[in-house]
Amino acid sequence: MLNKVNGIVLRRVPYGDSHLIITFLAEHGRKIAVMARNARKSKKWGSSLDLFYENLFIFSQFKGMGTLTSVDTFNSHYALRNDLYSLTYAQYIAELIDRSLDEEDENRFCYTLLKFGLDKISEGHDPAVIALIVSLKMMRLYGYQPNFNRSEIDQSTDAQAFTAYSFKYNSVLTAGQLAQDIHAIPVSSRALYVLNLFIHLPLEQFSQININKDTIKEMERLVFKMYDEYTGVYLKSRKILEQL
Repeated sequence: MLNKVNGIVLRRVPYGDSHLIITFLAEHGRKIAVMARNARKSKKWGSSLDLFYENLFIFSQFKGMGTLTSVDTFNSHYALRNDLYSLTYAQYIAELIDRSLDEEDENRFCYTLLKFGLDKISEGHDPAVIALIVSLKMMRLYGYQPNFNRSEIDQSTDAQAFTAYSFKYNSVLTAGQLAQDIHAIPVSSRALYVLNLFIHLPLEQFSQININKDTIKEMERLVFKMYDEYTGVYLKSRKILEQL
């Protein structure tokens, strides 16, 4: 049976002396693995099987893993490969989405997020900002929903008064509430406001946004801590990001 599916390359793993196993995220939101025979020796595929290539994949499949027949590239996301910073954030986004899906899972929103992330970084948007948006959108798929707009202690919603985030209450705190959680993480009201904006922002309404580097790092530290506390997911790409 011949299949034609649009998708984005997530992983490529050597198999034997000359083959590659390519895993791509299909546009309907399912991961598909196919065998690209002789891909490590033949020039047939060019660079179309590299990470983040958006292709039309044509493959035959009867039982088990399919065999790749041909690909037609729509977008190589070439621009993000020219900068280590952009490339590493793209790897982080792809790994975060990849880890959220089991082999039989299907979630079209994951494909939408992956394409959004890769497209926006390729277009020149700040990769750290794009990664933050994707990270926040992905949290619910890992079973967690942060609360950036209301204190659970007194239900206050004054964004300018929030000065910390509490894992104990899973909410923002005002300065007067810090004594109720001595382990709350200090975060500026500006960073908390932007995080709340990002988590509710429809992807199609995203446009160029300028945020100073200190605020971005502040948001990133909190989001990474949330993943540590509430999801337990470990990403190799994140370790690289923290070393950059």
